[in-house]
Amino acid sequence: MKTMLTRQERLALLLYLMGDEATEMARQGIAGPARAELDQALQDFRDYPPSDDEIELVVDDFENYFRLALQNKAQTPDQEGEDEEGLRIFQIAEESFDVELEPIKKFERPKLSGDVIRDLNQMHPYQVAQALKDELPAASAIVLRKLANEHAAKTLEFLPELVRPKVFLELARPSKVTLMIQQRIFAKTLEIALSVEEREIEVECSKKMANMMRSLPRPLRGPMLDELQKRDKALCESVRSQLYRFEDLNRLSDRDMQKLLGQCQTDQLVLALQQVEPELLEKVLGNMSKRAKEALQEEIEFKANAADEDIEESRTGVAKTLGTLCESGEVSID
Repeated sequence: MKTMLTRQERLALLLYLMGDEATEMARQGIAGPARAELDQALQDFRDYPPSDDEIELVVDDFENYFRLALQNKAQTPDQEGEDEEGLRIFQIAEESFDVELEPIKKFERPKLSGDVIRDLNQMHPYQVAQALKDELPAASAIVLRKLANEHAAKTLEFLPELVRPKVFLELARPSKVTLMIQQRIFAKTLEIALSVEEREIEVECSKKMANMMRSLPRPLRGPMLDELQKRDKALCESVRSQLYRFEDLNRLSDRDMQKLLGQCQTDQLVLALQQVEPELLEKVLGNMSKRAKEALQEEIEFKANAADEDIEESRTGVAKTLGTLCESGEVSID
């Protein structure tokens, strides 16, 4: 006969599995007869531990309640040692994993070992990040702690821009979630990660916002950035840094181009102009004196083998200078 539990008994069983702290948190939000009924059900489970069938019965309810166990979980130093000792069975040696870090479009399903931690480490970090992107930072931190270091770092990188710092800070806080709940989190993360079969081309939040803002008249940008600054300073700075781009040099008048060139460091300009479109190079050189033009061309040829990252960094620096001049009104982009 199928095991039957009332709604209150299901909640009591979930709290019983989560531990005393989660139970006390839940009790504080319940009053009157409902609390008395919950307390009685909890005592019943303490006196008569739940069967496997009863535990399986509440698994479907877990998604609705497990977040309760991830909030307000401060832990004392002496408790921390006990918790880490209890979780040591999940720790796998770093060298046990060959982590694929290169971007790919499709993922092959790995051969599962049955060990959820080992299997999570077989997944591409992008898949794990996709499974965690909508979860609470505390839940993500629980998973990242059990990944190989390089795998965890790459998974963190693939998380949404606004989520990363919250998850990173959460890693510094010891978890007090019970072993059984952690196992459920690992299993659910693996299940979702396995369902991620393709790598999507994603544009980060700040880039999307910058793209939209670039289409707006400059007088409208100020109030929007001011409001964003109040709410999220880091995001505002990220958006602001992407409002002006190296390719915007094509839109400068000759006079404004000369003003920009006067503010750029020669070494930076030399790298920024590597591999550039002939039209833009001609526009830049056309706004320089003959002597400066010849010197720049010589330097460009001398550094023809510059690394791509150095070129990109220099172009970002030129774009930042352009942004400063535009915001001050000294130059304008047509």
